[in-house]
Amino acid sequence: MPGWKYAFSLSREAVKAATPPGTVRLIEPTATVVIPEGGVTTTDRFSKYPLPTPDPADPLNWAPWRKLACISTVSLYAFVSNFISACIAPALPVWNLEFPEDQRKIEELMQFVAYNILLLGFGNVFLVPVANIFGRRAIVLISALILFISTAVGATTSNFVGILVVRCFQGFGSSASETVVPAVVGEMYFVHERGRWMAFYTAALASGSVVGGISGGYIAVRLGWFQVFWVSAVLAGITFLCSVLFVPETIYERGAHCLPIQRNLPRPSRYWPRTPAPYLSLVTLPSMRMTLPSRFRYTGELDPTYTWYQPSSSGDLSSSTAMTPTRLSKQVRSSRATGPGNFSYHPYTFSDSLKFGMYRGRIKYQFMKPWYTLRLPATWIAMLQYGGLVGAVAVISTIGPQLLILPPYDWGADTGLLFIGALIGIVFGAITTALLADRRLKAFAKKQDHGYAEPETRLPIMLPALALGTGGLLVFGFCAQYPGEYQWIGLQVAYGMVAFALTQVPSLWFSYLIDAYNQLASDCFAMICILRGMVPFIWLLFVIQWIERDGYLVPFGGFTVIMGVFSLLIVPILWAGKRMRIATARYVVGNQ
Repeated sequence: MPGWKYAFSLSREAVKAATPPGTVRLIEPTATVVIPEGGVTTTDRFSKYPLPTPDPADPLNWAPWRKLACISTVSLYAFVSNFISACIAPALPVWNLEFPEDQRKIEELMQFVAYNILLLGFGNVFLVPVANIFGRRAIVLISALILFISTAVGATTSNFVGILVVRCFQGFGSSASETVVPAVVGEMYFVHERGRWMAFYTAALASGSVVGGISGGYIAVRLGWFQVFWVSAVLAGITFLCSVLFVPETIYERGAHCLPIQRNLPRPSRYWPRTPAPYLSLVTLPSMRMTLPSRFRYTGELDPTYTWYQPSSSGDLSSSTAMTPTRLSKQVRSSRATGPGNFSYHPYTFSDSLKFGMYRGRIKYQFMKPWYTLRLPATWIAMLQYGGLVGAVAVISTIGPQLLILPPYDWGADTGLLFIGALIGIVFGAITTALLADRRLKAFAKKQDHGYAEPETRLPIMLPALALGTGGLLVFGFCAQYPGEYQWIGLQVAYGMVAFALTQVPSLWFSYLIDAYNQLASDCFAMICILRGMVPFIWLLFVIQWIERDGYLVPFGGFTVIMGVFSLLIVPILWAGKRMRIATARYVVGNQ
């Protein structure tokens, strides 16, 4: 397989025509359409990737209502997880009133937020490999159950250490909402559909923090400290029940619908721009290549030099001689009803959706696989940008309510209204992402000679969001440093700017990682969430002391510089993202 030297020695034309993991042919040009008035015309036709199987159990073939029920439930899980994580921040001042015998400084109480966020990130080191071994459904149910039980226990715990332990378990139970859930979304939808549904999921993810921030203070002040946990427990219980009913297993082994893996590529000197573009390669269909179990072996002939496969005479991929594995998966074999070559699939019923996935084995390998994704540049960039934005929101959501309690604001129980600006930012972020992400991907593919869709196509959409998120930190620091009668408006606007970025940036990165790395995406998410937990944890631990020493402007100015550096890392991906995918293709193919 090629490396970095190979990838950056290719001509621009060679890179354009190459098909590394993530590049798929989305547009089939010159499809013939009969005009009612007479005659024919040609039009572009969208191809479906990943390639669906005839099996009704294939998540790509599920009925729209089943997909909608599933994504609504997992989005509810993401919403509730972040609600529970954030609702305690505006309630922290109530602690010393509720427990006068156990007075605590604000920096001590902020540990309830910091350790929850830390476990939310590090829990995925365990949960993602287990989800790859036993399936998505099992982990979503177990995580939702842990979240419910720990929250219910918190409603009966009245000591500092006990609450801190409960918050850690809540963070662990919320972990799957940012790794396993986006993988579930990616496994249900085709490439050209993922953008808008990923925007729906990330909007729910981000709005959980906002709604929790708005309501947490009111609940604690008017109903009491323990009611924060009781309300959260009810939401977690509803989430668990919905997950049992409406979240089927989404990992699906495609068996006979996989293509063989061929890892040889031509040398740059052998590639000529005038050579016709390849119709199909294994990396053109990463979803098919990546789901090929190790027990399958291809028995046909392979070209020793090129990875490309020529189209069959009928143009039907299923009739190509490249699709002849020697053994069918257990899932496919169990559905066989007639003789060889004839398949009859049972209808996918509600009772079938309640079953768990098959054991996939390779335990040691699955636990090591997330760490292998650190060889992929996109993992690092997404990790830093997402971690920085979550850190920014965590600091603002914790510092903001404490600031608005003081003169000249004196908001009291209304400090949660600070989150209204964030809610507006989330709505705008979700709408713009849903409208632009898939539309830009399709428009780019139409303009290409070969109809290829590239994962990098969506990324330029996040440039304004990164600028707004970075600038929002500076605006918040300035308004906090110089309080005034109307400075709360600046605080609201700043929070909205950061929330807009937090909604759009991870949505586009999650779509990119699923498109580019497919089954490795959940492993990438695990690494991303580690830093997503570490950055806010570190910032929250020392931000109070820093503010007490230097005021608000200096710390938030420092955060602005850090976030600005993280934002600039998008430039290499925009400039040479496809070359990077060519250079790292061996890691992607070798770790499926």
